Amino acid sequence: MRKTIVLTLLLFATNSFGQANKVDVVKLVELSGEVNEFYNIADEISKQLSANNRESFKKDMEPLITKQKKNLVAYYAQNLSQSEVENLIEFYQTPLAKKFMMIKQNYATVLSNKSEDFKSEIQGIIMKYMM
Repeated sequence: MRKTIVLTLLLFATNSFGQANKVDVVKLVELSGEVNEFYNIADEISKQLSANNRESFKKDMEPLITKQKKNLVAYYAQNLSQSEVENLIEFYQTPLAKKFMMIKQNYATVLSNKSEDFKSEIQGIIMKYMM
């Protein structure tokens, strides 16, 4: 009887502290918007290319983005328990999280619109230290 109880407790402890289910982690990564950030970075870079090269660049970026997504999923799966992943998924499906994601996306748009000003300010500071 004792062995059964100890074994049950060990199995429970292993499951609660073990790695998260990767299918659920993929869902978490997608809900969190982190994959979209990879695409946004690629879009920003593509704007610096000629119109003819933009689509080819995005196609070439796809395997790299897929690799980054796999790395992110593996990292989260290793460092989060299944329970933590489920709680985060539940959070990202709440109205508060959806509002936060919308505000975050809007800020990214505003920031990208102002990035040229920011870059020129940085260049001014860099020039100060290079002379």
